[in-house]
Amino acid sequence: MGSRGPAPKPSSERSAIGRNTLRRKVRAPKPIAVTMPASVKADRVAAGYWKAHAPSLITARRLRPDLAEAFGLCCLLKSEMDAMAVELATQERTTTTEKGAYANPLVKILRDTRRDWLALARDFGMTAASDARIPQDSPDAEETPDDAALRLLTVPKRP
Repeated sequence: MGSRGPAPKPSSERSAIGRNTLRRKVRAPKPIAVTMPASVKADRVAAGYWKAHAPSLITARRLRPDLAEAFGLCCLLKSEMDAMAVELATQERTTTTEKGAYANPLVKILRDTRRDWLALARDFGMTAASDARIPQDSPDAEETPDDAALRLLTVPKRP
């Protein structure tokens, strides 16, 4: 017996009209082709990043047409990060003047760009922690024997 009565039956009237949330199956949307934004096409490195990662994100249903601009920005930030890292490799990390030494401004810009890129990458599940939080597969239409055994262990028995 639950806190508000017995667990609902899958064949009940409330299940038929969709109010039984215990066994409700949510269908994940089908993957839709997403076109590369023009700003990404103009940048060779960003376009390469798009081509490398977009197909797997579309298959995982994390990249949809309404999110194309956000992922395009993620690709452009990756391109900027690579360009700044190459430029920073030719320069020193600190600059010295008569007033003293201070950090190269490019170091701060690179750090901020990496932070922005990481925030966008988290939204698409491209980091290990965010990948663990985003559901990977759509729910099965039928209950597997392992799921049935787990449900029997977790749903309290009626007296």
